[in-house]
Amino acid sequence: MEFGKRVIVASVLLGVSLYILLPSPEEIIIHPALGLLLSQVFVLPYFSGIILSVTIYRVVGVGCLLFALLLGGGPIYQKLKTRFKGTEIEEPVT
Repeated sequence: MEFGKRVIVASVLLGVSLYILLPSPEEIIIHPALGLLLSQVFVLPYFSGIILSVTIYRVVGVGCLLFALLLGGGPIYQKLKTRFKGTEIEEPVT
């Protein structure tokens, strides 16, 4: 995959992971509904279904974040490294 496509896919995955990992108001509806579904499918208590729902939701978010870092982190790091190579970092005057 070329550099541009990798960065675009990594950016989309980063956006999805931030949407999942940062708390949002619709989680009030998502987790009880998914917990009810999981408790019916796996014959679990309702509370265990909610806990399983939250766990799966967060694992998917962390997975998207890790995949975004693996996919786009290397090329972006190399691009920044070549861009700033040879420039001196000035220390702040105190």
